[in-house]
Amino acid sequence: MQELLIILQDGFDADDVEVTVNHKEAHHERDVSTREMLGMAAEISVELPAKGSTVGVEVTSRQLSASKKLHGKAKSLLVSIEDGELVMREGTGREAFL
Repeated sequence: MQELLIILQDGFDADDVEVTVNHKEAHHERDVSTREMLGMAAEISVELPAKGSTVGVEVTSRQLSASKKLHGKAKSLLVSIEDGELVMREGTGREAFL
């Protein structure tokens, strides 16, 4: 198993967020809001299977969703809401917030 850090960044405002791994719920977070000073709303850690996985994020309070197929050893996934759309980018694993 491998651990993936999902960082919820800009655009969240009292939202409910659900994370899935290979279409199975892995985490559910309520009342997620971006802290403007940090540009971050939450950090979520999920376990990934050894072989390829598809990670999905759904903002149920806004009916937004996106998924990303990960190859290799992804370390982090950066998620934000931009112009009314859920955007996911693979990170380096070195992102850090205080």
